[in-house]
Amino acid sequence: MAKEQSQRLLDEAEGYCRRHGLRLTPGRRRVLAMLAERAEAMKAYDLLDSLTRPGERVMPPVVYRALDFWVSHGFVHRIASLNAYVVCGHPLHNHGCQLLICSHCGQALEVCNLRLREAILETARASGFHFEKVALEIHGRCPRCQGRAV
Repeated sequence: MAKEQSQRLLDEAEGYCRRHGLRLTPGRRRVLAMLAERAEAMKAYDLLDSLTRPGERVMPPVVYRALDFWVSHGFVHRIASLNAYVVCGHPLHNHGCQLLICSHCGQALEVCNLRLREAILETARASGFHFEKVALEIHGRCPRCQGRAV
């Protein structure tokens, strides 16, 4: 994510927290900022390593609580198949997007195909299945990695 997009995301998160009476703790801010700087998905312990500064110790529960917070408020997606996290490209919008995940470089691209989402939901409804969450992860190779040797 570009620097100005990262800053815009942090500003949106700050405004969201203020409007909803939520605390934007330093840990929450740092976790969201670190994810916003990356195009690839990050695992919690990779985040932990990246957030730890010399002479400072960041505890795993701080990172996990921050990730849970951002996922629950729609600013971060959890990629279940990788047990990793990536920022949402459309926070504060009620949407069901799909994640295209490069198996080579780890880049995660969020795309929103509402017709695909509706087809999935309709199939579930027609089967009598009550869904709670729809998450579609598609693994493959991004355009940049398609020309590279494995």
